[in-house]
Amino acid sequence: MLSLRAFWAWAFLGSASAFAQGLPAGEACGCPTVSSRDTVFVSDNNGAGVGTQHWTCDRLYVLTEQVFVNPGDTLTIDPGTVVLGAAGEGRSEVEVAVNFGVGSVRDVSYDSYPGALVVARAAFLDAQGNADCPIQFSFLGDPMDGSVGVDVTGQWGGLALCGAAQTNTLHLDLSFFGAPFFTTGVGTGEDRIEGIVDLTGQDREVYGSNADSTGSSGILRYLSIRHGSTNLGWTQFGNGNETDLLQLGACGAGTVVEHIELVSSADDGLHILGGMVEVRHIVSAFHAEDAFESDQGWQGSAQYLLGIQDTLLAQATNPPGPSFVYDAEGDDVQDNNMDPSSEPFCLPAMANLTLITNGADQAASYHSLPGGDWLNSVVHGVSDAGIEIQHYLTCDGFNAMLPNQYGFLTLRNWRVWGDESQGGDILRGRYMGNYGAQSALEGWLTDSTNVIESVLVDGAFALENGMIVDGLDPRAQSGGTVNDYYLPSDGRLEPATFHGALEPGATPWFASWSYLAQQGLIETENADEGEGCTYASACNYDAAATADDGSCEFTSCAGCIYNWACNYDASAVLDDGTCERETCGGCTFVLACNYDPTATQDDGSCTYEECQGCTFPGSTNYNPSALIDDGSCEIEVAETCYGDLNGDGVVSTLDLLDFLSVYGSACED
Repeated sequence: MLSLRAFWAWAFLGSASAFAQGLPAGEACGCPTVSSRDTVFVSDNNGAGVGTQHWTCDRLYVLTEQVFVNPGDTLTIDPGTVVLGAAGEGRSEVEVAVNFGVGSVRDVSYDSYPGALVVARAAFLDAQGNADCPIQFSFLGDPMDGSVGVDVTGQWGGLALCGAAQTNTLHLDLSFFGAPFFTTGVGTGEDRIEGIVDLTGQDREVYGSNADSTGSSGILRYLSIRHGSTNLGWTQFGNGNETDLLQLGACGAGTVVEHIELVSSADDGLHILGGMVEVRHIVSAFHAEDAFESDQGWQGSAQYLLGIQDTLLAQATNPPGPSFVYDAEGDDVQDNNMDPSSEPFCLPAMANLTLITNGADQAASYHSLPGGDWLNSVVHGVSDAGIEIQHYLTCDGFNAMLPNQYGFLTLRNWRVWGDESQGGDILRGRYMGNYGAQSALEGWLTDSTNVIESVLVDGAFALENGMIVDGLDPRAQSGGTVNDYYLPSDGRLEPATFHGALEPGATPWFASWSYLAQQGLIETENADEGEGCTYASACNYDAAATADDGSCEFTSCAGCIYNWACNYDASAVLDDGTCERETCGGCTFVLACNYDPTATQDDGSCTYEECQGCTFPGSTNYNPSALIDDGSCEIEVAETCYGDLNGDGVVSTLDLLDFLSVYGSACED
């Protein structure tokens, strides 16, 4: 029997008019329209989880509560599949004043928690969409046609993966503080996914343990995750307890996370908590807090991250505080259960970030001893400085950068630009601390070739009533601007020679499959949802196009492509059948009788007989018209006795005496 909520969901989804046929919904992979798919309501089965299952795109899956993939189980999700999360029921809230932290503790509970999908340690999620058919996660009630604005957040839980790699958590016993609500530790190196409650007591939301740094929690490719994040209050230390759209807790290096879209979270888009996971090609935009956050000793890598923040939407309320496009921490201070100065330090390999805002003070924050080498990135649209470096603790962001202290945080070869009102009148970095080191920070950033320069084609965007009314072009203006010195040396990163997350001149990698592109975020000359000429033999073939737009033409590059022809065209790609060799044909051999110096193509007509003869002028049979000597020349030599000086017919001593008689005398004319 269906519950009241399930019945309501069934009634809503059963109406064909409730869903428009949105893009992309998997039709290219043979999936039916969303409105015609059978609905499957997914529960946690009283702690048994979903089991080993295969979700297909001919069905619509509704997460009715916090659903787990239990240890040993594998959940496979096909391309084009749509998963929706329910909103939860029976929310209650308790807030108690305390004498530390933010001044109060808030605890939120539900009779039925909002739908979320959590992959426990030793479980596996195989969710591989593709550019034609991404896998989509959203909320129950989203018509999946792009009509839901980017200002809609917090409608369901989110997706979380729990691994068994390292964290820097300590998990001290905090009960002596006397706070009414706190999260107790579950063991050194372990922690609990934020905003998730395992009501069965199996601790399936626990991640970490430092047991498996190379393991895999899943393969995630071409996912669009939107409009989520569940708020469960905040702790006595002022740390929010809410889900993010995608949480990666201590995931090992074998976990694959690439081509992911994260839009409209009530908290963060992507939160990486420790581990060794490597992520790339992630676009994260329009969240209430951070587009990206990393902490707890993460030592993986990230490349090609595009983060976009709207200052009106970025209003963190759980608890109130600043929001950034990237929040880089060494720890997460979850209930003060970790020491950022303890190993493993947070040392990711980072390259090619593009962080865009429309007037935030700074785009990125570095605090609580973050580390790593951050290369070739772009900040656009700030009102004060590209980044902030905090220095309130003895193990803070500035300490991580100081060469005579930790010295493992470097930011090199960035390009930073202000918003429309500030332009280049900004700082590279803002020192936020108690020791007056602004000039030192700016000097270090300058020495590391971080330049105040506008490099994006168009970094401005505009929203109206939650809809994008003015898109942007987040690509750098030109490529090849990164010299060899700044190319990543870490083998996990590609040697990209451009700044930022998108290759100059190339179609943005999320143009053909993302909700943001559908909303009109991208305004580029060659990024019309990946359309172009897809025929390789056409003159205007576009190798980056994913859908043919009917523009193929075959005439502008046609001509004679054979170099033996008189009308050979070196620029021609397609042969048009016009090749001919008559107008320029002739004998091209210079020794032939009929050699033609104007001929460019030899026609086989060369002859050699009629112009042969004796070519030596001194011969008796010299032929002045002959061009080729045939060896027939004859030379007549007179028979004369040169030694007979007295002419008696005999060469004798008398001839010698005649010679000696005149020897040495001068000759007369």
